[in-house]
Amino acid sequence: MIPVEEIVVFKKSGGPAFDTSMRSRTSLLLRRLIGESIELRATDIHIEPEEKVVRIRARVDGFLRDLAELEHEQGHKLISAIKVICDLDITRKSRMQDGSFSAKVKGKAVEFRVSSVEEVHGDKVVVRILETEPEIIDLGRLGVPAATERQLREFLVKPQGLLLVSGPTGSGKSTTLYSMLREVDRKQRNVLAIEDPIEYHLEYVTQMSIDAKHGVTFATALRNALRQDTNILMVGEIRDPETAGIAIQAGLTGHLVFSTVHARDAISTVYRLLDLGVEPFLVANVLNISIAQRLVRLLCRDCRRRVPVDRAKLRKLAPGFDGPVFGPSGCPSCENTGYRGRTGVFEVVTITERIRDLIIGKVPEDEIRKAAIEEGMLPIHRVAMEKVAAGMTSLEEIERVLG
Repeated sequence: MIPVEEIVVFKKSGGPAFDTSMRSRTSLLLRRLIGESIELRATDIHIEPEEKVVRIRARVDGFLRDLAELEHEQGHKLISAIKVICDLDITRKSRMQDGSFSAKVKGKAVEFRVSSVEEVHGDKVVVRILETEPEIIDLGRLGVPAATERQLREFLVKPQGLLLVSGPTGSGKSTTLYSMLREVDRKQRNVLAIEDPIEYHLEYVTQMSIDAKHGVTFATALRNALRQDTNILMVGEIRDPETAGIAIQAGLTGHLVFSTVHARDAISTVYRLLDLGVEPFLVANVLNISIAQRLVRLLCRDCRRRVPVDRAKLRKLAPGFDGPVFGPSGCPSCENTGYRGRTGVFEVVTITERIRDLIIGKVPEDEIRKAAIEEGMLPIHRVAMEKVAAGMTSLEEIERVLG
């Protein structure tokens, strides 16, 4: 456990969070909570008032895990303290508020983004944990197959084009985009990222944050970015026709563009652009690669075990696979969950001439999907089952994530 003495909390304004006594009960509680959450590799801390207690949970590997139960008085003191150090108004009720604060944990800077909302038993607070100097993993460690990694590296040296990543919230899309930015030549090429909000800071990257209250949207920021002699653009999300149109034009006029959209798979991404009003011939000519991704939990290497499985069911999910299957057990290394860490599962489509012709012809989605498989695309279920075959994850985890 990280000693509380090695955790110093700062207000949003930059001053010390606790001026009177670093040994106050609320100060110790907050610092202990921060330390425990970071030790667990948590991404979020939930502080939830209930009828009899204030419950604290942490999201680890995508799942919420109970950390503590506090008496109402102490729990509400903790919530008020967090709001104060974020410069939020503790007198406002029935309204959502957002803020932030920071800390030094064993000498390392950590940022915390806070969301507060009034509910029946008081303010519920969710704290997102963001390391200011994260280990942005390279493409080889994302979990993509070697052939896909080669395709992505070939794209990253192109002078122009568009790459899109799709997947549900929390599926690792931002991590994939940051990993690609890490790989490009940021010293020789002008790189600009438009984000909502900025999660990590990268050297040699100009990062702009969306601020809808002051009229800074993805579309307006993207327009300004094109006046900045930009070579590479990362757009956090394409969510409206205006942003889609500008991103497409950028990809056609000498810019390499990365972005995300909400779509269920790599082929549906194409049709999402069409739904946003982009002409088929433009989609066909600018889109180079479409990626769909999910995150699955990794089996704990210290306690995974071979498990019996319905062979007929296994052959249906992965024809030709008849090898051993492993499952979770539980040990101190994984906090008795059977899993530790996560990895990506990717479905990747390279837009070939054949697929371009089909997009221009506005053929049904299933027809393009069939052609993509014939051109070498591995469906996401097939990729996931390869990770089961390698003993990296369980059949139950694949079924949970992919259905």
